[in-house]
Amino acid sequence: MIKPKAAWAAAACLLLLLAGEIRSATTAVSATVASFCLMAVTSSAVTLTVSNPATPGGVPANPTNSGAYAQYSSTVASGVTRRVTAAWATGNSAPTGCSLLLLATVPSGKGTSAGQITISTTAQNLVTGIGGCATGTTGTSGAQLTYTLSIGTMTSLVANESKTATITLTLTDS
Repeated sequence: MIKPKAAWAAAACLLLLLAGEIRSATTAVSATVASFCLMAVTSSAVTLTVSNPATPGGVPANPTNSGAYAQYSSTVASGVTRRVTAAWATGNSAPTGCSLLLLATVPSGKGTSAGQITISTTAQNLVTGIGGCATGTTGTSGAQLTYTLSIGTMTSLVANESKTATITLTLTDS
């Protein structure tokens, strides 16, 4: 049984608690997503060598190399997309009688491949429709780059000719 004095004391404490002022404070939080586009290529050098054909009288195979990947991170404003273009510097070229081709195989949701392009001094779309994404950072993540040295005519090939060209990949707004 509760004693009346104790009951009145408990009620008085409860009444004081309920009648007391409740204080609060607020904090304004501002969050912003920066616009960024970053890109790297996993391989700094690609080697393509025209070797002798498998049989006499045959044409050599077009050498290919698929060991490089373009990795990129991108945030975009609503309605904006980015693209990767490819070009080489003025004065760079493929060996005589050959063309340098490049194909990007793009992971799902990371843009759209423009298909195989012939590298020239004019920047060409390689990947289009890049929105907000990150391709990953492991050695085999990102858009796989397949370089092909395409032999145009056998009569134009020059034995022991060696050329080094710098290919520039650029990630920019479309």
